[in-house]
This record gives sequence, structure tokens and C-alpha cells, in this order.
Amino acid sequence: MIIKNIKNKFFVGLLLAGLSSSQTTVIAKAKANPNFTEDVAQIIFNNCTECHRSGQAAPFSLSNYNNVKKRAKLIVDVTESRYMPPWHPVEDHGKFLDERRLSEDELTTLKNWEKTGMAEGPADKMPAPPKYKSDWMLGKPDLIVTMPKAYTVQADGPDIYRSFVIPLDLKEDKWIAGFEVRPGARSVLHHVLIRLDETGEARKADGARGIPGFSGMRGIGRGNGRSSDLFSGSLGGLGGWAVGGTPRILPLGLARRLPAGSDIVLNSHFHPSGKEESEKTTIGFYFAKKKPERTLIGFQVPPLFGSISGLNIPAGQKDYKLTSSFTTPVDIDVIGVGAHMHYLGRTAKATATLPNGTTKPLFYINDWDFNWQNNYFYQNPVRLPAGTKINGIVTFDNSENNPHNPSNPPRQVKWGLESTDEMGSVNFTAVPVSEGDLEQFKDSVRDQFIDEARKMADRRFN
Repeated sequence: MIIKNIKNKFFVGLLLAGLSSSQTTVIAKAKANPNFTEDVAQIIFNNCTECHRSGQAAPFSLSNYNNVKKRAKLIVDVTESRYMPPWHPVEDHGKFLDERRLSEDELTTLKNWEKTGMAEGPADKMPAPPKYKSDWMLGKPDLIVTMPKAYTVQADGPDIYRSFVIPLDLKEDKWIAGFEVRPGARSVLHHVLIRLDETGEARKADGARGIPGFSGMRGIGRGNGRSSDLFSGSLGGLGGWAVGGTPRILPLGLARRLPAGSDIVLNSHFHPSGKEESEKTTIGFYFAKKKPERTLIGFQVPPLFGSISGLNIPAGQKDYKLTSSFTTPVDIDVIGVGAHMHYLGRTAKATATLPNGTTKPLFYINDWDFNWQNNYFYQNPVRLPAGTKINGIVTFDNSENNPHNPSNPPRQVKWGLESTDEMGSVNFTAVPVSEGDLEQFKDSVRDQFIDEARKMADRRFN
């Protein structure tokens, strides 16, 4: 099944989003004449039902024989094409938690079941459907917050970048181990960065001109104005969500600080859908039981989503590359990884060159999908010794053969915030092995930014 229309592709993705974190059963061998209860139900329960239930993004349920049979052909099409379940990292480039890959036997079983008439099978062989404590994917949150007022997204026009404040009035610090973002209008909210404001400045700006929020994605007052937030990888916030993102609890007891008295600032990116929509974002936060012993730091290759790397893609170029590297001055444990590009993005890859010269694969997506952007946690933290060079490369296809290219004919594309502009980076989350090395690690992230900016200046003037 080849899905060329971007909006339709995203819709199908919502229909069959395999988001299970509990996949443990894999059938041993495909059957020529499978039935639902003995062969198919467990595949669906392990890979689809978590999203296809009440309160989730998918518009219908996949929880019993009748509703799976009704959509059997669609299930076969999107699983056989590997569009579903939505899992993009290439094997042997990092081992990640909650991997969502169907085996060849599982794919064949689904196909044979649809082809042979979709038999139900013996009732006493039916496995118990999965049970969920809440319609929240991670269970009931410790804190649920919502935008005070809805924002109206116009039917047409350019992308909208707007920020909204959610006052918290917390009396004591909290440590955030995870969160789930729930858009009010999923068709228009593309991504959200969750920032913090400890100064009250953002609260004053929100609605000052009679419309909820304030223009742009700026971090008014973030972190009491500490510019070091920019280089610590936190950007003064708790993280972000983009279309296709799956909520997860940070591993190893890690968490991010939510200071007492701070406000949440949602830096929101809207993409008009063709009809007027009302967006009122809700977020559920999950608290850590105690203050973590290690501090998370983020870094990117290239840094700042490629904004200072001279990204400039000529019209028609099929294989445009953007490369960068980061050398860690201290021993670190890499916890998670992800990538970010827009419609022209094709691949994202990262490797580590260790001090002894050996190379270790860290991450690889060979078929980027703008509509499914996720962060991935390693099954076990990847230990990288001081002196390791982490190399990142992202590629873009600005040719007419790219079915996702929003421009026809192709046009020159530079870095920018609009969806029709481009960005590009591989994004890491890590902790220093020794907390005593934290400041040195932060400084190295800052120095990477400065070095990249200096290189761009040299390219411009030489």
C-alpha cells in the first residue's frame, strides 16, 4: 500500500498506531489457515490495542474479533508495507525499549487470515484482552493541566507559532519523570515544546492583545533568564512532543525539575488543516518518587536543529547532507536518541568513534517520516568514554521524486520554522557517569554550539 498524500498518510497512521509497551509474545511459525482467537488476537493486542481504545488518538477500537475483522484488509496493507506499527529505527543501530516490529511470521499470519476468510476460532482459546488502568497511556497522571482558554486555528494560511501559559502555583519543587500531551485538535497541532518560566513574564504576555497566548516560540523569562539553559540541552524546559510521539517514563529513576512557583509555557506549532479548529492542549505529568541522583543533558548533531550549520538545499538536489560531531570530554551514559527534520528529510544517522578508533552504531532511520516523530530510550544506557566523537549526518531529498516534497516544482529550501522550510539533527539525552563532571559536560555542549557558529561565519566570509 503506497500512501502518497501526506494528510491521508497521517490519518491512516492514527488508525493503526501500534503503541504497545508490553509486546512479549511472538508466534513461532506462521499458519496457512490461521484463526483469530488462536493466532491473530495476540498480535493485535500486543501491537495495536493500546492506541485503539477509548481516549486515545485512533478513531476506532481494535479489541475484539468483529472490529478487527472489519478492517482486516487495511491492517494487512499497512503492516505489510511496514508503515505500521510505526517503528523507524533500523535494526543493529541501537537496542531500544518497547521496540514495535512485527516478525515475518506475524505479517504472514495476518495476511493469511485475511486471505482465507478471517475465521474466528474456538472461543476458549481467546486470550484475555489487555487491561488498562486509565485512558492515559501511562496510567493516571499525578498532575493534569490544561490551557486556560482555547485558541482558534484558522482554516488556511501559513503555519502558526504561538505560546501559551498554564499557571501552576506549585508550593514545592516536583521532579517530572514523564508526561503525556493531549491535543484538543490533533489535526492542527504539530508539536509542542514545554518550557518553564520562573519570572512571571510569560504570564503577563499571554492574552495581552486580546487573543490567548503570545506570538512566536520565544522563551520569555525561562529559567529566571539563565542563558546557560540554551547550552545545557534543556532549553529551560521539560521536553517536547511531536505528531506520532509516544509518552514514556524516563529510565533509571531520572527526572527533570519542575521548580516551585514556575509556570508552564507551551511553545506550540500549528499547521492549518483546511477547516477552523479550536485547540486547548492538556498535559498529564508523572512525578518521580525522589530527586534523581544524576542530571540529564541534551545535545544535538548538528546543534540547534541545524540552524547554525548553513543548511541550504538547492532545488532538485536528491541527496543533500548535513554533518556535525560532538566530542565528550567526560565519560557519559547515553540514555535516549531521536531525530528531527521536515518533509524533505530522508535519513538520520549517528555513530560513535571511541578513543581506541573503533566505531559503534548509535542510531539510524533510513526512511524519515515527518508524521511520526519519536524519542527512543536504549534498553541499556550506552557508555561512551571521554574522548568519544559522536558523528551525526542527516540527509534531504529536494527532488521531484520525493513524494513528500511540498513544492512542485521543487524550490530552494533553507533553515526555518515553517514546515516548508527545513531543519535537521540527531538529538541525544545523556548523563555524566560522575555527577561531578556535570559542569564540564555542560560547557562542552556550549562550546560545540560556539564552534559550529564560528564555522558558519567562516563559510560566509571566505
